[in-house]
Amino acid sequence: MFRKKRGLSLDEVGLLIIGSGAAVFYYYFEKTMTAGQNLAVFITMGIILLISLCTQLLINSINRSKHALAEANENLEIKVKERTAELRESEIKYRTIFENTGTATVIIENDMTISLANSEFVSISGFKKTEVENKTSWLNFIDEKTHRKLLSESATSEYSNKNHAAARNFECEFFDKYNNKKDILCTLATIPGTDKSVASLADISELKKAERQIYHQAFHDTLTGFPNRALFIEILNMAIKRSKRRDDYHFAVLYLDIDRFKLVNDSLGHNVGDKLLIAFANRIKDALREIDTLARFGGDEFVILLEDIEGQEYASSIAERLQQALKKPFMVSGKEVFAPASFGVVANTKDYNHAENIIRDADAAMYHAKEKGKAQFKVFDKKLHEKAMHLLQRETDLRKAIHNNQFENHYQPIVDLKTASLVGFEALIRWNHPQLGLIYPGSFISIAEETGLIIPITRLVAGAACTDLKKWQEQLGDQINLTMNVNISSKHFLMPTLLDDIQEILKKTGLPPEQLKLEITETALMEDADETIRLVHRLKDYGLQLVIDDFGTGYSSLSYLQRLPIDTLKVDRSFVSRIQNEPDGNRNIVEAIISLAHRLNMIVVAEGVETHEQLAILLEMNCQLGQGHLFSKPINKTAVDELIEAILDFSRQNPDKYYPLSDMLSN
Repeated sequence: MFRKKRGLSLDEVGLLIIGSGAAVFYYYFEKTMTAGQNLAVFITMGIILLISLCTQLLINSINRSKHALAEANENLEIKVKERTAELRESEIKYRTIFENTGTATVIIENDMTISLANSEFVSISGFKKTEVENKTSWLNFIDEKTHRKLLSESATSEYSNKNHAAARNFECEFFDKYNNKKDILCTLATIPGTDKSVASLADISELKKAERQIYHQAFHDTLTGFPNRALFIEILNMAIKRSKRRDDYHFAVLYLDIDRFKLVNDSLGHNVGDKLLIAFANRIKDALREIDTLARFGGDEFVILLEDIEGQEYASSIAERLQQALKKPFMVSGKEVFAPASFGVVANTKDYNHAENIIRDADAAMYHAKEKGKAQFKVFDKKLHEKAMHLLQRETDLRKAIHNNQFENHYQPIVDLKTASLVGFEALIRWNHPQLGLIYPGSFISIAEETGLIIPITRLVAGAACTDLKKWQEQLGDQINLTMNVNISSKHFLMPTLLDDIQEILKKTGLPPEQLKLEITETALMEDADETIRLVHRLKDYGLQLVIDDFGTGYSSLSYLQRLPIDTLKVDRSFVSRIQNEPDGNRNIVEAIISLAHRLNMIVVAEGVETHEQLAILLEMNCQLGQGHLFSKPINKTAVDELIEAILDFSRQNPDKYYPLSDMLSN
């Protein structure tokens, strides 16, 4: 076999040069010495040898450098391999993060082209990865408004300085390949040291849907889906601002509620009532224009905004038209239900600056429409405003009157009709107004009931009446056991605190419960039959006596009356006043009421007895008690004090006789 020839290395060349130099030097040295030549030749030969030695030294140095370079190259190769491995590991890590961020993420070039998209983005876009990367602008996926905004911002110097631009968050709409829309939250940031950006897109469609639902619930009625009070006020305020800017813009507001809606709930149930409200609202809406707004304020109260109308007369015509539409019955759960409504109209709205004031006046007009009767409408005017201001002032004065206790009781005696002797009193409130003087209850009780002030007023009346009766009873001792009648309003009667209030008053005054009679109207007793029965039994268990006031003017079920432990019926004065003039009418009614009361073991009190003829007829009917001007008008506390003294004096002089109130009390 032939061996492969190899070239001479530097070391071998060096040795060859040195050897050759040494051989030449030795040869010439021998020749010189033999021939006796001169020293110059010898020096020349020495120089040749020195050069050979230096050459060897240079070759050695070159070899050492070569070894060092080889070693450095080897180390560099190792470091390059290590760095390459690190970069590959880092790339794998960041690609893994990029792919698994949980959000759709893209890398965006300077020209807005997507250079890299993760699988989440590919999934929501509907495109293939190859259809997106390096081919599509990411702006193609977002809504036009955001598109324009981003392009506008990219032209500013602030946006262009990407190395210092902070990440930005904004909401926008995302459209996929099939033009399906999603709500997204986008985070857009520049990549430092590059002209690229990264965008992360989080799908917030469900969150936005929930947000819209919450907003809708906050500004819409849950039952009907129509705007509620809050949204209506916003819309109305915008209408007010529009009317201030445009002289030719007019609007009106209608406030309405269903007449006797409570009767529907009580008789057919709240489920039917809710269905009626929905049907009612839809019928009203169908009769309005698209630009008009119908809102439900709660219960059976609705408000309408008529926008951009021609004049004030238009609002009245709409009210009439709506009332005509409501005359047709509603079919609810297979039942035919009528739902007429009363309307209050504010047509002249130019002078208003606040929505609440318009609503207040429309409500006041509706209230006055109800006073006229059912299915009526009333247009608010200056007189109504003055009346409303008067009522507001009266309410303010009432609150002051309660705080300062400006009330006093007058007492009308109740007598035994057979003997005309005193058996008790009915407490009747009077208001000592500091400017207006003595005001009778007919002028303020309705306001007190509407505002809820009737409850603290009743506490004052009852407290004073029990205190006075306690004093009078102590004066009379065992000669006469008097009772005190106190009127309880329907508002107060069904309050959970009624019994607690009465117990507190009796405990404070020391009056026994059996000497206090609570007068409750027939209508109040019928408002909530089941609750009334429970409450009446609790009052009776405590020892109180109960009186049905104004019996015959309302509607009572006889079976219902039998279930109530009532002590006394009061025949209304409207029947008593006509028993002698209408013998075939009212006389029969009064006789029937008295007979009914006796069958139910109740005592009967006739109100408004003013003539001896009326007294004779009532006695013939076996009516036990009465009150009226024939015996005494309502008198103040001082007059009652004098009456008690007169009774005591009469009793001392006539120990076996009744005190004849009709003869001895000056009327």
